[in-house]
Amino acid sequence: MSQEYSEDVMHLDTQVLRELQQLLGDDFPDLVETFLKDSTQRIGELELTIESTVAEDVRYAAHSFKGSSLNLGAVRLSELCRQLEEMALHGRLYRSSECLEQIKVEFDLVAAELQNNLN
Repeated sequence: MSQEYSEDVMHLDTQVLRELQQLLGDDFPDLVETFLKDSTQRIGELELTIESTVAEDVRYAAHSFKGSSLNLGAVRLSELCRQLEEMALHGRLYRSSECLEQIKVEFDLVAAELQNNLN
């Protein structure tokens, strides 16, 4: 896992965002706000489950965050959650804190891009 975040990395799939904007119209900002609030809670849940060292709880939390991220087009965030989910599935949590830090950084980038799309 690399902690580098180059400009070449796609944080948001613009096609997914366009489709959601077309589908939801004026409700799109509500979806973004819900995602941002929900994601903050999910990151807190990941922190708690990683501290508990219960692999199944980490796997479930990462899986849930992976799905919601992908639904909004947060491709890299979803991939990082998938990696954490995979670690937990195999009971290898020794690098889970490092992965969580990458998830937090990526979420901040995604949140900023989403906010820019609303403005």
